Amino acid sequence: MIIKTKAYAKINLCLKILDKLPNGYHNLSTVMQRISLFDDIKIEIKDTDSRNIKILCSDENISSEKNIAYKAADLFFSRSAINGDIEIYIKKNIPAQAGLGGGSSDAAAVFSVLNQYYNNIFTEKELIALAAKTGADVPFFVKNKSRALCEGIGEIITPIDTDDADTKKFHVLIVKPSYNISTKQAFEDFDNYKKSENSDKSNSFENDFTVLAFSQNKNLRDIYEIILKHGALKSELSGSGSSLFGIFNDYNTAENCKKTLKSRNDVEFCDIFEYI
Repeated sequence: MIIKTKAYAKINLCLKILDKLPNGYHNLSTVMQRISLFDDIKIEIKDTDSRNIKILCSDENISSEKNIAYKAADLFFSRSAINGDIEIYIKKNIPAQAGLGGGSSDAAAVFSVLNQYYNNIFTEKELIALAAKTGADVPFFVKNKSRALCEGIGEIITPIDTDDADTKKFHVLIVKPSYNISTKQAFEDFDNYKKSENSDKSNSFENDFTVLAFSQNKNLRDIYEIILKHGALKSELSGSGSSLFGIFNDYNTAENCKKTLKSRNDVEFCDIFEYI
């Protein structure tokens, strides 16, 4: 059987890093919002006595064993004791290492498709617990809600009701500079930043990673200021970056900002999306 699905991206409307846990992870409090940017996923499942997982990805830099979608499939089969051959085809549209949850959303799509195919062998709670073992953003996508407060290491999810008429009037400009930010490195840098004298300085941003990213890269702050000058209601880093988002209530204003940013040599990706 071949199953096709979409793996949507997210932005973090706010993100606060709380205490560091003994295992090295951090407790977080973040509000995630799903947006209309997505990866295309096609999964072919064959019922066999063997267990084989194959991944083909349009981004050749993501090898099978390192791809989080591969890890999701492997964990699903291991915990369910089910055998089968699975081929996963991923067409990447979501920029990598951008803080948009592209890999996590791909993994969640694999979890959800396999669970549905095998007659919901895992409850939603069990599937979210599995998802948390592959990445902090994966449970949000498994929960499959437009917006949610995510706490703990991402596994405590409280959906937030959204007014359809209200959310449809907003346009989300996503800007990905031509450099990446490693999530692991971003957390390490944040821990060091907190220990330094900089930790006493006020942070007016709603994402704790934003002020650190701006201190490390002036171009990122320049992009942020351009977004606000073009009339965005709000701009922040998404996740640990490197992408920034701007929220506009007028499409033409967002489009003008997009044209300005796309003319910059340090911008790799720039487009407008919606809340979904």
